[in-house]
Amino acid sequence: MTTQDRIMRWRWLWIPIAFLITTAGWAVSSPVGSAPDDDFHLASIWCSAGSPFCEEGTNPAARDVPRNVAQAADCYRYDSSVTAACTLATAADASLVPVTHVNQVESLYPTGYYRVMSLMVSDDVERSVLLMRLANALLVSVLLALLLRTAPAGIGFATSAALAITFVPLGLFVVGSTNPSAWAVPGLLLFWGYALSLLRRGDWRSRRTWLLAAGTVITGLMTITARVDSAAYLVVAVLVVGTLTGPHLLRRNLWSSSLVAVLGLIGAVTYLTFETPGGGGGEATMGTADRGLGLLLTNAAYLPVLIQGAVGGLPLGWTDTVMPPFVPIAGTLTLGAAVWAGLSRIWLSKTVALVIAVSGLILIPLWFLQKEGLGVGDVVQPRYLLPLLAITVATLLVDRRPTDLLPWPRPPAWTLAILLGGSAALAFWANEHRYSYGPEAGLFDIRADPVWLGPTQISPVLLALLVGATSLVWTIGSLVPPRTPSRGLSGAGQSGG
Repeated sequence: MTTQDRIMRWRWLWIPIAFLITTAGWAVSSPVGSAPDDDFHLASIWCSAGSPFCEEGTNPAARDVPRNVAQAADCYRYDSSVTAACTLATAADASLVPVTHVNQVESLYPTGYYRVMSLMVSDDVERSVLLMRLANALLVSVLLALLLRTAPAGIGFATSAALAITFVPLGLFVVGSTNPSAWAVPGLLLFWGYALSLLRRGDWRSRRTWLLAAGTVITGLMTITARVDSAAYLVVAVLVVGTLTGPHLLRRNLWSSSLVAVLGLIGAVTYLTFETPGGGGGEATMGTADRGLGLLLTNAAYLPVLIQGAVGGLPLGWTDTVMPPFVPIAGTLTLGAAVWAGLSRIWLSKTVALVIAVSGLILIPLWFLQKEGLGVGDVVQPRYLLPLLAITVATLLVDRRPTDLLPWPRPPAWTLAILLGGSAALAFWANEHRYSYGPEAGLFDIRADPVWLGPTQISPVLLALLVGATSLVWTIGSLVPPRTPSRGLSGAGQSGG
């Protein structure tokens, strides 16, 4: 066995490790409260921990939470000219302040994510937030490793490649955050990979089947308990993997089919038990636009803005961290390459599955915007659509036989991997520079002294070099197929009967 073969044999391990280091770098490079709507999410996490971290005050429609939790981002959000140094003024202020925008009052989200994160709540807010972010990054990385080790090679490659293609930069930022999307976005894509693999297995005496079943359940519950919309997206994913599998295997592997179907049913029930976000139609809408054909056609024409926004076309954080133009250009080119490669191998069930996935990606946001009289850019954000984009790309990249990798020529794959790895490194530096240096220092002027170092106190330049290197390893491992495709990512790639 050659050295290259040995390296390829362990891809299932070193790809997730590179992903873990990359997302951990994103986790430590942003201040507390940097993810969108973190005032709501952090307060909800702290209130899930109960007293003394959150108290019921005199106002029944409010909860009292520490100021350095509820107002952690107030000094810099929406203003890219302010660095994270401003947070030092409130970081030690644990006095309780009343908040009404919290899930324990408004019941906008499922409680599962908040309850798990609340296990890491302590008096040290910065340390608690860092633990939550790292825990999210570790969870996703472990699930990715397990998938690549147990899934058929073609499904593992499609999942890993879709993760790389769609997660730069928004997905990386989200996974290393305290936003519930840290579960919803990777959870749906990993569920796609686990469920599609499980549906092809009927031997429940096999340890591989049980591991795939465990991964299916964990990722399904992550998706359902993180966000209301992602619970609905799980139903779309179940339809997609069921269509790709086909009725013959669904009937033959009845226990596997039943497990996946039950998770889809739980997702549907979860979504239906929550009131649909928005004004509810009629005169009580969130927007003021005329809800006629003109609005529908305009939103349809501008909807790609949200898709491009996921790959760097729109700012990160509180829409205040603008990405350099190279990032969205690289992301869009890579998305286009995935579409070209995926459509080069098409058959009936894959066509139907793609129609289902693309319909969810397009029709769900259009329906909501039309119902609420909103235009693209209002309320609906790229991270809401990123899970559906990810499973669409994964569906494109799957081949007819689960043990086969989709034909993906190595020279273009190397080009795209290096392009995407460089984009991920640049995106990380732009995000880190925004908080540690600010606009007064040039983007690549490393002679300036950082005004904020974050909880690790690591030099931003050293951290950027580390994350840049692991980003490149991750994208190369995810996009460049092995020379012996039948060995796949784990060296096994058996589908089972």
